[in-house]
Amino acid sequence: MYALQITEGPRKGEVFYLRDGESVTIGRQRSAGIALSGDATLSGTHCSVSARKSVVCVTDEGSSNGTYVEGVRIQAQRLQPGQRFRAGQTEVLLVYYPSFGSWMIPAIPPGWSELPGSGIQIAQTGRFPTNILFTEEALGTDETLPRYIRLQQLGAREALPRVEFQVPMPVAAFGVEEAYVTRNLFEAAGGVRATQRQFFVRKSGLAGVVSMTTIESEVIHVERMFDAVVAKARFVPKDCQR
Repeated sequence: MYALQITEGPRKGEVFYLRDGESVTIGRQRSAGIALSGDATLSGTHCSVSARKSVVCVTDEGSSNGTYVEGVRIQAQRLQPGQRFRAGQTEVLLVYYPSFGSWMIPAIPPGWSELPGSGIQIAQTGRFPTNILFTEEALGTDETLPRYIRLQQLGAREALPRVEFQVPMPVAAFGVEEAYVTRNLFEAAGGVRATQRQFFVRKSGLAGVVSMTTIESEVIHVERMFDAVVAKARFVPKDCQR
């Protein structure tokens, strides 16, 4: 997932998200995907930004004052993460975030590798391979997050031997309607005790879940990383691009 961070202009500090396969227009008109009515130097539809197969391009849409990349006026220009472009008084920085569905994280932690489309993993010689997985699911009408968690636990009770559940605890989380953390203990293959930590959020009719499963002897090595990932992860459903 990409972020368009406004670094200069009337809307400085705002962030808009762009997924691979999407495009967005920028302009002064209210119909623009990113409407910046406070910048009088913008045209109604000034420029557009598209992401296709991990290639991001900014295109001028016939604006009066032009679109610039690194000080050069362009018609269409490929952008790399870390580059900025200017439209009117507004400067925009392109940032890339690893993403898994509606979840995104700032970066893959050192020593971990990406599991494309699903999460991250640490796999070191002689160590149990621990995964942190990101999932999401539509909630039923008026379904609360605590009820969703209870249903997930009922399913886990049938699938996991000797499973024990801790009571879900509500926590504060950025940009979501509610959030809970919980921990499950169960018996893995060979009788080894395993731990699963989970972080649940609700936003825009979706439940998002971050799950880490590992054996008890590895918890001390990976638990801090789970906490760090959860603290920085953002849940951005498709209809919530800001």
